[in-house]
Amino acid sequence: MFQQEPDDFDDEEDFILNEYAIDDSLDSMTRLERYHTSDFSLQRLVLVRELSDTAHEHGYTETHKRLLPLLGNFVADSEPAVRHMFVDQLFPLAKFLIEKGGDQGYNELINTFLPYTFELLVDKNVEVGAAAVSALVKLVDLVKSEQVEPQLLSVVVTLAHDERAEDYRVVAAQLFNELAPRLGEKLCKDTVIQEVTTLSEDMSFSVRKTVACNLGKICKVVEAEYSCQKLFPVYLALSRDDIWGVRKACAESICQMSEGITPEYRTTALFEIFERFTEDVSRWVRVAAYQQLGAFISTYQKGEVSSALLKYFTDMAATSESSTDSDLAEYCAYNFPAVTLAVGKERWGELDNAYQTLVKDVQWKVRKSLAHSLHEIARIVGRDITEKHLTTAFDLFLRDLDEVKIGVVNNIAEFVEVLGEDQREEYIPLIYNLPNETDNWRLRNIIAKKLGKLATLVKPATCRKYIAELGIKLLEDSVADVRSSSYKSAGYILKRLYQGDASDKTDFLKYLTTLPSHQSYQTRQMFVYIAQAIAELEAEDPSLKIFTESFMDPLVRLGDDPVPNVRLAVAKVVSETLVHFSQFKNTGKVQPLKEKLLKDKDRDVVSFAAQEVTRPDPSKEGSVN
Repeated sequence: MFQQEPDDFDDEEDFILNEYAIDDSLDSMTRLERYHTSDFSLQRLVLVRELSDTAHEHGYTETHKRLLPLLGNFVADSEPAVRHMFVDQLFPLAKFLIEKGGDQGYNELINTFLPYTFELLVDKNVEVGAAAVSALVKLVDLVKSEQVEPQLLSVVVTLAHDERAEDYRVVAAQLFNELAPRLGEKLCKDTVIQEVTTLSEDMSFSVRKTVACNLGKICKVVEAEYSCQKLFPVYLALSRDDIWGVRKACAESICQMSEGITPEYRTTALFEIFERFTEDVSRWVRVAAYQQLGAFISTYQKGEVSSALLKYFTDMAATSESSTDSDLAEYCAYNFPAVTLAVGKERWGELDNAYQTLVKDVQWKVRKSLAHSLHEIARIVGRDITEKHLTTAFDLFLRDLDEVKIGVVNNIAEFVEVLGEDQREEYIPLIYNLPNETDNWRLRNIIAKKLGKLATLVKPATCRKYIAELGIKLLEDSVADVRSSSYKSAGYILKRLYQGDASDKTDFLKYLTTLPSHQSYQTRQMFVYIAQAIAELEAEDPSLKIFTESFMDPLVRLGDDPVPNVRLAVAKVVSETLVHFSQFKNTGKVQPLKEKLLKDKDRDVVSFAAQEVTRPDPSKEGSVN
């Protein structure tokens, strides 16, 4: 009996599969017609996901005749996931109908798609409603200008006055803001602002809260002076609301309000509101205000940021010991680059103490945030301030937890680049020792990627003594990812060594040119990819001649390597790089090598040798590493 049980399960599984399987022999439109009312929600979900594809496959006439009559079923589908997917299909479907059906397709937008969208805006499922808002914002771009008011604004106004449920008015408050750019300045001034003002006084705090979050786009549509006269009083009243959730919404949207009003209002009345938020009886309001402070300061012009406002920001740095506001230090660290940029390097003196406090913060997340942005701040404040005030942080972060150390190592070359030549030279030995101080291969992998850029920043002699030596260690790393990340860097290192004395390049060049004869096929394969990196550099600067003189012949010989993986690597390099540049083709060695690989006994080698690789546009390529 026990042994029979799996067969019973198999029978049941077969029954389920047969019962709910979709007949793949049917075309997509017929499948939709047959299964759109299936009891199995997953079937309906699959069909809805393919609505736009089905329309494109069958064309306008069939879509209009057979697909459109079925859509009403999905609006009222019992499964929220199906309704959500249906909302996502509304815009591409409507766009298809208009493109292929002209005026008749446009009529479907007005008479079918907009009503469906408005119905789903007030869906009992929050995610479906949110998706419908996004869909409507896209659909309005398809509506003709003369129909914006009767087809869109009038419906939203009706929702705003619907007393049956607060959800309708909540949606209306959101839509007035989201649709403001499409409604335009005149309708916003004539209708929208008055409606929003009325909603801001609604009995439901949810409606008032939604208004507080949704004023920014309206402000941008009307000029700043008008916003100060008509919308700022709405925001001011809501900022004093009895319900803390409404005040919190105002705190969270302070940046949007700041961007839509005049500098005078920003630096006086709005600053006063911010100060009031920082002293609010609700901790949630206070925290929300401080969370927005960095971005709030970024909305100011440099000269507008008062010392008082900046002090609110710098005071956040010393809150880690607080049991209630310890998160504020993290917000401060995260926003430090933006605030530094807003006030300029001239006011670093007002920021320095806070920065040094954050550097030594007990929370590793605070230090991690600073480590990731150290190079950005260095670029903003320049060499002198970086050397005097930021190198201490650099030193500490390099000796910190791996989570912190990774942040600074990720951008180590960018930071070193800001330093003067003497300080760059001083830091290279420290960087040289980093891989020896960690068992974390991911750190070594990042360093391997950054070595090439570092090589370009120091003297060739320093590159030979430290960077080239470290490059060799990483090329021999026990982790394959680290080794492969070193290939490109090896090319830049060798290029830099060639720019120094003849003796600078000797050891590193000798090391690389012994790799093709190594007994390990993986090492020989590694040489192929290093040679490719050097060839790419020579393609950019044909005067180098490094690849042509020292790497071409060993690479050609590896075309006869006994291991297919090595020959495959050679085939890739030929197809991806060598055949695209005349200085390599003109040597008379590339074409014979390609022809030999095309006759290789290994099918994969032949396949790669035959590939026609499209080179990326050099203007869109990134910088070194």
